[in-house]
Amino acid sequence: MDGAQSFTQRVAAELAPHTPLLACCRRSLVEGLALVTTTPGAIATTRPVAVRAAMQALHAERIAAHVSRVGAARRVQYVLVGVETEVIETRSARVCCRRSRLRGAFLGAGRLVRPDGEPYLEIGCADETGATRLVDDFAVLEVTARTRRRRGRWVVTVRSGLAVGAALSSIGAQAGRLSFEAGRVIREVRSGVNRRLNAETANLRRTVAAGVRQLESIAVLEADMARWQALPPALREAAALRARHPDDDLAQLAERAGCSRPAMAGRLHRLVAAAGEAGDRVRARR
Repeated sequence: MDGAQSFTQRVAAELAPHTPLLACCRRSLVEGLALVTTTPGAIATTRPVAVRAAMQALHAERIAAHVSRVGAARRVQYVLVGVETEVIETRSARVCCRRSRLRGAFLGAGRLVRPDGEPYLEIGCADETGATRLVDDFAVLEVTARTRRRRGRWVVTVRSGLAVGAALSSIGAQAGRLSFEAGRVIREVRSGVNRRLNAETANLRRTVAAGVRQLESIAVLEADMARWQALPPALREAAALRARHPDDDLAQLAERAGCSRPAMAGRLHRLVAAAGEAGDRVRARR
């Protein structure tokens, strides 16, 4: 079982035991489950936790219903028998009902990426109409959600960290929100550490490459004694320091020479340029 599934199941287990107090919200919860049901003319799910929550809401409404366990090609389906979609369809625009409808939809077909992964929440829907209704519910709760069609099925997606956290709070998953936020902190810290390591590694590579070029340039100049003697004393001193201390950075070399870091960088740059000119002359003679 992967981390995404386990986090989804933890959130579903947190949501399922809480039956809404208001009758309209209880019907909206079952309505949300109906919006994500792909079985025509039925209210069904492959998640036992979702069907238990729906049964609790229906029984609180004194709606006689029972669960039929139907074998399918891949997974067992749990179908609510004795309740028609029209009986529980409220289309309520009340905020409390929107929360319950989203909760029912998430219980039936929601999925979350693990807390320390990239933020992502999705709810698979039966059709575009149901997906649009869930997006509207999220919008009223100030959660940015989108619809998309994937593999022939409509999906509602929430993709930003702030939006996923707000969505979890909106449907009543406070413990899930805390887990998600803790994972987001871990992810951000890890990303920051990786960025710093990458930057330091790149700087180290550039420093090493520059040091190698400087040592090669010093060797070229020393091989041409006339050219070496023609160099200014400051450049010869910089070359001698670099040759004696190949692992030093610019700041350390500058301190040894008693000059500023930019001055040392300029001297080494002039050494490399002088070596290039000397190499060009040697190649011209050939």
